[in-house]
Amino acid sequence: MRRCALKAKHIFTGGLFMILGAVFSVSAQEPVYYDVVQKIMEFEFENSDVMENASWICDVFGPRFVKTPSYREACGWAKERLKEYGLANARLESYEFGNGWDIDYVSVHMVAPKYMPIIGFPAPWSSGTNGKVRAPAIHINFDEITSEADLEQYRGKLKGRILLIRPIQEISPHFEANPLTWSEERLDEMSKIRLEPRVSVLELELQRQERRRSRSREDRISRQKIVDFVFGEGAIAIVHPDGQHYYGSVAPGRYNRIERPWEYKPPQPPELVLAVEQYNRMMRILEKDIPVEMEIEIRTNFYRGDPHDFNVIAEIPGSDLAHEIVIVGGHLQSVPVGSGAIDNAAGAVTSMEAVRILKAIGVKPRRTIRVGLWGGHDGGGLAGNRGHVRKHFADPIEKEYKKDYHNFVAYFDQDIGPGRIRGVSIMGNEEIRAIFTEWIKPLHGLGMSHLFTTGMYHEAYAEVGLPGFYFYHDRQEIDDWNAHTSMDVYERLFADGMMQTAVVVATLAYHAAMRDEKLPRVAPLPW
Repeated sequence: MRRCALKAKHIFTGGLFMILGAVFSVSAQEPVYYDVVQKIMEFEFENSDVMENASWICDVFGPRFVKTPSYREACGWAKERLKEYGLANARLESYEFGNGWDIDYVSVHMVAPKYMPIIGFPAPWSSGTNGKVRAPAIHINFDEITSEADLEQYRGKLKGRILLIRPIQEISPHFEANPLTWSEERLDEMSKIRLEPRVSVLELELQRQERRRSRSREDRISRQKIVDFVFGEGAIAIVHPDGQHYYGSVAPGRYNRIERPWEYKPPQPPELVLAVEQYNRMMRILEKDIPVEMEIEIRTNFYRGDPHDFNVIAEIPGSDLAHEIVIVGGHLQSVPVGSGAIDNAAGAVTSMEAVRILKAIGVKPRRTIRVGLWGGHDGGGLAGNRGHVRKHFADPIEKEYKKDYHNFVAYFDQDIGPGRIRGVSIMGNEEIRAIFTEWIKPLHGLGMSHLFTTGMYHEAYAEVGLPGFYFYHDRQEIDDWNAHTSMDVYERLFADGMMQTAVVVATLAYHAAMRDEKLPRVAPLPW
């Protein structure tokens, strides 16, 4: 949108003029296409679509939870948008997934001893109430229930009650402001950290799963047994505080009591997650032996039937190396509250924008550049991205390589908000360092200047030994009261950072598509 471009042009002028007059550079035999980077910058800072596309995704489609009508509407819109941009093979690609779910209506109030409207949302895959319900709220601390004998004290006492299941949550005061941007000094410190060669990510994941199973075996009673007991006794709903977010933000996705709930067949009992400040107020009243009454109504939808959900895929076809593939992408699916802006409309639209730029400026990449907008991420275990990897590249469970495994070059993931990209993690793959050092030189003026050995990796690719890269962004709007919450909305986004991100992603994708050799890989477990 041109209303965004003028401001960005002023901010990024320094980066643009750094590369004027330089067309092509070779350092250590690593080509850098300065002329193409200049065209990428000029086009994006004058013609950006990032904020308009973000408004469509956030405002028109809203929260886009797995297998919901809103998510699928957003997928259809994105596919058509990518067609408009001239990309080829735009399609919805299916992957297997369990139940979908969304919120139809929710209303939560304290009605005694005083009235208080409450910010609250059902936990994902929660069922609804039988209409509007007014009932006493009582406290039962699930954390203190370690055996079936502990449940007996509640037998016959829960019928018709709403259960507050956690103690009062401590909220630490903020004595220092969270840093919004990375300082150069801090970036320099982080870039000096080195990792020893790491074991396969798949091996780490298997170790994590075994630790979780061991903890489960050590528990004398499962959480599911507690839930089954209290609802068997006639409880109306269980209520969590969101103890990790403040200022009225609520992130219900992390509070479901059942592991892999999308595979759970029976409707789950009603569960609510409330703003911590309001939950704590009710708890303090109960501690004074003053009765509390709540009025709640929850209506939710389950989407079973169809065993599939979808990713959005489109491509810029390559030329002499068209069979080889560079992927840029981010998840389009979001949590079921807010409108999924920083997580992850920002990543979806900057991925779309990166391929839009490359198509618009008329470059002819040697390799195919694919954009993927993924489903099944938050609340789905990376199901969409993993589905794409297992369909085209490799299946770590079956230990099977697919036909395009050896044609894969790189995946660049956008999933960390709207701030400027300041660096990228090479995750211990030192062979990448010299390559990326050259590629990012034209981007130094935009603040993209560092490589990091540590950082996040993308499990779907790393677990089969394919290079997948996360970026380090400035942390504006990524904090304890925005990400995954009801306040993750369009207003959290800003054009400057997202346009810079699109430029960085387009630059790296283009260079990966033009290189003579594929990027070096970190080997997976031997199959």
